[in-house]
Amino acid sequence: MVAEGDPLPEFDVQAPLMSLPRLFQTTVETVPATVPYLFPDAGLVEKWRQRLAPVHGFKIGISWQGNPNHEWDRHRSIPLKEFAAIARLPGVRLISLQKGAGTEQLKSAGFEVLDFGDELDTTSGAFMDSAAIIRNLDLVITVDSAIGHLAGALGAPVWLGLAAIVDWRWMLQRDDSPWYPTVRLFRQTKLGDWRSVFARMTAEVSKWNQKVS
Repeated sequence: MVAEGDPLPEFDVQAPLMSLPRLFQTTVETVPATVPYLFPDAGLVEKWRQRLAPVHGFKIGISWQGNPNHEWDRHRSIPLKEFAAIARLPGVRLISLQKGAGTEQLKSAGFEVLDFGDELDTTSGAFMDSAAIIRNLDLVITVDSAIGHLAGALGAPVWLGLAAIVDWRWMLQRDDSPWYPTVRLFRQTKLGDWRSVFARMTAEVSKWNQKVS
């Protein structure tokens, strides 16, 4: 594999990365889906286990904002305030996995979100702390962004809130993913309607929390 801009080695044939599924005759049934295939540093996992040990209850990592420069960001990113009903469920603790854009919403959220701020992924490398934290959570709820893919690759339970019109990877009319067996999809039925998405999530978190309590 050669990254854009890197010098090319000698080769006999070439294929664009996104053409490989066709060349391999991949179908939905044969998509490689063995997870986890990412493994966080064991030392970091233990560090964050200790940091989170005093946090009692059903621990949910959340991320609500993707790259604001993405052309579809106004539809895929979610206002933090949409998590209010989940935050107020008995025993639920929300833990921010958000970096950069979107973190300013924490100041006016109106409910408690545990935030580690600049401690997250600044000394160990991109997504390293995030991955270790995810390993110590009960659930991740996120938008269609890197955190969702990270949690899926880690084999962690993750719920994605999706717009009515989505990236091709999430396909149509299904609530699961052939790439990530631990992902559950919560889709809008009407573009822009996050209220109904979070109403369903809140009800499901309440039921799941009761089962694991």
